[in-house]
Amino acid sequence: MTDSATLGGLITEAQFKLRWFDLGRRLQPVSRAAAEAFEAGRAAWPYPYLQSAWAGLLLWPEEGGEPVVWFLRLPLDEQGRLQLPARDGLLRLLSQKLERAEPSESAAQLHAALEQSGLQFSPAPERQACFHARAALQLKRPASAHLDAALAYFHDPQQHRWDQLGLQGIADLAARWESQKNLLSKGIVQVAPPVFIGLCQCLENEAIDHHLAEKVIHRARATLGGETVDCAIVAAAVRGVSHSPAAGLRRDFLLELLNNVEARSNTEVIAAIGSRCPQDLEHGEIAAPWLAALAEHQGQETFNLLLGDLMYLPPVRTALLAALRDPTRPEALARAFGNFLHGPGTIH
Repeated sequence: MTDSATLGGLITEAQFKLRWFDLGRRLQPVSRAAAEAFEAGRAAWPYPYLQSAWAGLLLWPEEGGEPVVWFLRLPLDEQGRLQLPARDGLLRLLSQKLERAEPSESAAQLHAALEQSGLQFSPAPERQACFHARAALQLKRPASAHLDAALAYFHDPQQHRWDQLGLQGIADLAARWESQKNLLSKGIVQVAPPVFIGLCQCLENEAIDHHLAEKVIHRARATLGGETVDCAIVAAAVRGVSHSPAAGLRRDFLLELLNNVEARSNTEVIAAIGSRCPQDLEHGEIAAPWLAALAEHQGQETFNLLLGDLMYLPPVRTALLAALRDPTRPEALARAFGNFLHGPGTIH
């Protein structure tokens, strides 16, 4: 049986290379040092979400062969560190499988142990597509066969059917946004709403520049100024610009939404801000109206879920507590926070 005390060590012993990713709020790489410190119990997971580490592990054989993908939901304690018993149970399963396996069967045995562990999860389709797009880039492999159709559609949306596009092609295009920036900038204002939404769900994983972020926001503002606000478009735009370094542009957009009656009362919009833009909630001018909208227009369960998650992020926690303790806070917010602390629906 292997003597390895960590997943990374065991995978190395099985002669696989390994790359860690986080798939919680967005798809983002986790450094080897951060992953090793987390597995050793020395440090918190860098991107906690809903009290878990939503990890994507990309494994590929050292001597060549097809890559293997694991999606693990690892439970965290109150400090955001790994709950070691859950990890150790998985290690025991993996070790037992590898002990009885021939080298050629190691990948299949590892996968079988993973399925038995109870720690496996299935990402949302768009997140899974983005992971495969990122993996192809990481391994220097070509994009999927769906990319050509996505490129053709964005070149001329009027001449192609949007409902025949594969989500994987949109994810491949989003992952290559830097080389396709001009095409995306032109197409964003013309593509069908479902394509725009799918694209933004993929762009949330990318640090798109100011120019492209501006195009995404412009598409959302077009519906905000119309007779009927399409909040699905608005929420998608929030997600699409959430990882952009254009922080000032995004915060102006979020404030605009929080002052718009239809947007601030929409669950999808409020959830997109809370789950994808925690860095903006570190600022009181965003945190206070977001909390007010959350309390006034969403149920206690949603309030508890979003607030409970954000309280695990120290800089955000500070800004939220300042708004929650403000004596001028709305009565609805005071009541919702009281229920969060003491009511029967409180998340523990």
